[in-house]
Amino acid sequence: MTDRHDEIEDWLGSEVHPLAPPPGTFERVQRRARRRKTNQLLVTAAGAVVVIAGAVLAPTVVPTLLTGSSHHTGGPLAGGTSSTPARPTSTSASASHSAHGSSSTPATSSSPVSGGTGLSMSTSGAPAPPNFQPTSITMVTASVGAVIGQAGTPGQCTGPVPADCTSLAGTSTDGNSWYGISAPVVGAPRGTTGTGQLRFLNLTYGWAYGPQLYSTSDGGKTWGGPEDTHGLRVTDLETAGSRAFALLGNCQGTGASYAADCSTFSLYSAAEGSTTLQPVPLDLPAGQRATVMGTAGVASSATLVLTGGPSGGTGYLLAPSGAILSGSLTGSPWKYAGQAPCTPGAASASGTPLGAQLAAGNTRLLINCASGASGTGNARTGTGGGTQQVKKLFESTSGGAHWTKVSQPPAGGQATSLATASQNQVVLATTTGIEYSPDGTTWRPATISGGAPAGGFRYVGMTSATQGVAVPANARLGEVFVTTDGGQTWTAKPIAG
Repeated sequence: MTDRHDEIEDWLGSEVHPLAPPPGTFERVQRRARRRKTNQLLVTAAGAVVVIAGAVLAPTVVPTLLTGSSHHTGGPLAGGTSSTPARPTSTSASASHSAHGSSSTPATSSSPVSGGTGLSMSTSGAPAPPNFQPTSITMVTASVGAVIGQAGTPGQCTGPVPADCTSLAGTSTDGNSWYGISAPVVGAPRGTTGTGQLRFLNLTYGWAYGPQLYSTSDGGKTWGGPEDTHGLRVTDLETAGSRAFALLGNCQGTGASYAADCSTFSLYSAAEGSTTLQPVPLDLPAGQRATVMGTAGVASSATLVLTGGPSGGTGYLLAPSGAILSGSLTGSPWKYAGQAPCTPGAASASGTPLGAQLAAGNTRLLINCASGASGTGNARTGTGGGTQQVKKLFESTSGGAHWTKVSQPPAGGQATSLATASQNQVVLATTTGIEYSPDGTTWRPATISGGAPAGGFRYVGMTSATQGVAVPANARLGEVFVTTDGGQTWTAKPIAG
């Protein structure tokens, strides 16, 4: 009997000759490989086209604050008639209703620039509205920011009294060029109505205020409001971390002096994307609860500064009584930190204290205590006015618990605003110009292009150790000022398209 195992071993051990492929097989494989490579190149090219298209279209979808949208569905570049587009969706669970159970209404418009020019937003941004008179500036980065003010043609805006139109303009070049941004349909501050101040938390969330409050959650493309402020007027608002903090005052001022006759104040906050202000609890000693935030019938003021954020940030409030209150930027209770060396005193028309200016750096608080006659300069060179005011700069490295006198700034001009940055330099705006100190102890006048404007400055702020902005008291000049050397020199930047 034959052994089948031997036959299998012989077969497995024999030489194997592979079968030849059918004719044309290699040619077909080569053609398929070429087609596959071509398809891969087409897909890669298509992807590149998508990337390029995304780069081209990006300005149409980024926040209007940055470049301006090509679809102008938001508020007017300078006031106009109101329309009712969809209100931005709030990210806060409680934002859809106010404390009184009613929701605020949209305040947006798709009108062209006042005067019938028919301009609309484009990928490069529409020109800034004509005749711009800035009253407030907000910087999101060292080069990107926005101004609010009145612009356009007088008598062509809605409201009980014909006036110029509240408008916004943005810059992404540190003031070297400007473009129009949609603005709330509201007039200039007048008693209980209007807005004249602006703060953006980032390129998306912003607030226009003083005395009313309007908000945007799309970089200024659309605005909602007026928000519920519980019958009070917004006299100050600052942003940091992921929230805005606002001071609401019980005020009786009329006309443009909406915040010049306020007695008591309350602290509120709102998370980014929320349209509802929530009261911030104040953890105060029993003996101070009734008077720390003001006394009925006594005109006073208060001011806020915020540092850092979001989790490690701190807010400071200079109360009418001179108390310093501080707390985290999360909306948790603020506590009594100490007593300032002076009280804020009465307020200017826009709500800033006349008796004390507060500023905060990374590790210290600064306060300028001012007393004496008030007045304004009267020359473009800043040499006029003759106002003499005693000023004393104090510093606290304990969060307001203890204060040390650092120096005595120059007496010329009435102090209006104080700023410091991450370094030791300090800048003080006055009604005759800007004073600069490299360390807070020695002072010299800052160099201002063309000389200081008549009336000096209403606001100064530092966005970094080198860059800062200042707003002249005379809005009709149509310009803001910028520094790139820490406050030593300032250059005028006209608000023009």
